Amino acid sequence: MGVRPAAFVVQPQTPAFVAPGPAWTVFFAVGYLGPASPHVGGLLRASRSGTLSTFDVVFDVLWVGLTVLVVTWAWRGHWVRLHPSGVRQTWALGSATVPWEVVLAPQAPSAVGRRSWLRMRIIEPQLVRLRGIPPRRGLLRADNVDPGFLAAVIGHYVDHPEHRAAIGSHTEYERLLAELPARG
Repeated sequence: MGVRPAAFVVQPQTPAFVAPGPAWTVFFAVGYLGPASPHVGGLLRASRSGTLSTFDVVFDVLWVGLTVLVVTWAWRGHWVRLHPSGVRQTWALGSATVPWEVVLAPQAPSAVGRRSWLRMRIIEPQLVRLRGIPPRRGLLRADNVDPGFLAAVIGHYVDHPEHRAAIGSHTEYERLLAELPARG
C-alpha cells in the first residue's frame, strides 16, 4: 500500500539493514482490537458461567486467535532484514533466513506493475533456515520497500562479499547508497 521507499532503517545494535515497517499494519491491528473485545468478554463469561453455546465459544476462540495473529503480524511485520550472515524474511507465523553464500543476485522487477514479491534465486535450498510456518520459499515481501532497490542491494552484497561484515553500520549504509546506481 502506498509508496515503497528506496531505503532501509539502519540498526547497528542488531546489526542489520531493515525495510521500514508500514504504519498501516499498526493502524489495522489497533482498529481490529475494538471489534475483537466483545469476543474476549464472551470467552471470559463462558468460562465463568458455562452458559454460552459451543458454537459461540468456538466462534469466540477463533476470533480471539485471529486477533492474536493480526496483532502479532503488526508487531513482527513481514520485514526484510539484511544481516552480515544473510537475508532474513519474517512474518507473523515464522521466518526464513537465507545465507549470503546460497543467494544469486535477484532480477529487479520491471518498473511497470511492480509486484509485492521479489524472487530470490537460491542455489542450495537445504541451507535456508526456516522457523514456524515460513513465508513463501525464495520470495521476499517487497510491499514496504522498493523492489528494485531491494534487488540492487542484495545483488551488491552477492557480488561484493567483502562488504557484508559491515552491514548494520551507518558508514556502510552511506557507502552502499553512494555505490548503488542512481534510483528514480
